Amino acid sequence: MFLFKQITNDNKFNQSITLNYGWKQIVLLYIVVSALRILFAVSGGIDLDPEESQYWLWSKHLDWSYYSKPPLIAYINGFTSSIFGSYTWTVKLNAVIIGSIIGLTTYYIVEQLYRSKKMAFFVSSGLLILPAYHYISMFFTTDVLVSFFWLLTCYFFWMATQKNSLTFWILTGLSIGIGFLAKYSLLFFIPFSFIYLLFKRKELLKQQGYYISILIATIFFTPVLIWNINHDMVGVFHISNLSGIGRKFISLNKSIIYLLEFFGGQLLLNLPFLFLFFYWKKYKIGSYLKGGFEQFIIFLITFVFITFTCISLIKRVQINWLIFSYIPFYIILLKAILKSGILLNKVVKKYIAFSSILLLLLLLQPVFETFTPHFSKLIPAKIDPFGKLVDWKGLANFVDVEINNKCDGKDYIILSDKYQIASQLTFYSTGHPKTYCLPYSGRRMNQFDIWGIPYTEIKEKQVVLIKTSPLEFDADINSLIEQSSIIYSTKYNILYKEKLVKSYYIYLLNKMPQLSNSTEIFTSF
Repeated sequence: MFLFKQITNDNKFNQSITLNYGWKQIVLLYIVVSALRILFAVSGGIDLDPEESQYWLWSKHLDWSYYSKPPLIAYINGFTSSIFGSYTWTVKLNAVIIGSIIGLTTYYIVEQLYRSKKMAFFVSSGLLILPAYHYISMFFTTDVLVSFFWLLTCYFFWMATQKNSLTFWILTGLSIGIGFLAKYSLLFFIPFSFIYLLFKRKELLKQQGYYISILIATIFFTPVLIWNINHDMVGVFHISNLSGIGRKFISLNKSIIYLLEFFGGQLLLNLPFLFLFFYWKKYKIGSYLKGGFEQFIIFLITFVFITFTCISLIKRVQINWLIFSYIPFYIILLKAILKSGILLNKVVKKYIAFSSILLLLLLLQPVFETFTPHFSKLIPAKIDPFGKLVDWKGLANFVDVEINNKCDGKDYIILSDKYQIASQLTFYSTGHPKTYCLPYSGRRMNQFDIWGIPYTEIKEKQVVLIKTSPLEFDADINSLIEQSSIIYSTKYNILYKEKLVKSYYIYLLNKMPQLSNSTEIFTSF
């Protein structure tokens, strides 16, 4: 806590001390953190998250867009895998690098805004005690990409409003436009930016800079829009479904449950800041959030939070959906915390130490499971999120060995009712074979439906169907399969911390399921 004491001492805040908070120090810090994360990934403690494997699979079918997301993540995966190959650590390398870039960008922005290397160093390094930051920098999903471009957009837009510089308006347009290619979440910034200018800087709406930025963003988004037009606007319908547009009103009880889940999830995600509720008034935290940039970010996070609160009244909002908007908010909160002197409070010190240790214990669960299994049971398998990220490689190897023996070495098709399983089996199976997702009325559309299944080419081949529930308990799929076509069935159990966390039911069929209107459902790959 010596470093916090130095920076929070108002009388000495601007005086030089022996410690250096320059670029070399912050870069070295993130190099060390990145090295540890890469070592963690290489050690094989966890496998890819199903979303990570899905985005990797997209990179093998490069396109202008995809069913649920724009294409940037696929192209980045394609670039890194072409250099290093397709391994778990090479996919996660992308998240590690971009996560570190977010940390370094945070340093640059804080140093530019507040003209203090010490403040920049502590705000940037402060990200390392926050669960949301570790999530985006450990898992290569679209969250890390959109978080980076959201951060850039906030900074460039703010500078554009302060200087009315064409350069910053162009940079704003570029960051929004490229961010669009990462995730549709950047769309939130468009209405907010107009509302903000309307109430705060109305004169800028009469000049060309803002509209140039919107034009640039639109140009970047055009390929995604064209792709959607050519694919019956499936991306638009997907986003509409996620936002609850067109949904029927749900019961009041369910709305309350969804709302409480939403608030609880965001509180859990930001647990290290919980002490602010108790010391806000005593340390006058609000007085350090009255600057122009701070108010701008507060308006923005409020806009996003209210939007998702409204969505949570009609559907369940996932805990990670707001992460993209948090980094700028963390900047102003950490700045206020450090300036207020609250970190000199002994209770706050202990709380931060406790929450940091808790976060570290959670992050290192797979390591504990490998080397100290008894200690790892401190966090039960049922609530440990890493329980969903283990032994996908084992499942793929089991299918390779077990089914090859049953098929006498003949080719077979891997099929699943879930895109997550199909994606993971493609990534972890020997040779990365093509897998397919069974189309049926009991599931929502996904990217596999866009690609389709070359039914005429594979309908005579044997099929390995992998499910998360027994076939007899799934009426929709069971009705598509002739019982006489089932050659063999087995089950693969996944254990984590000596507990059963998942079972996969595997069926070998002598032919593809016969679906009604199969000529419409199955299309060319």
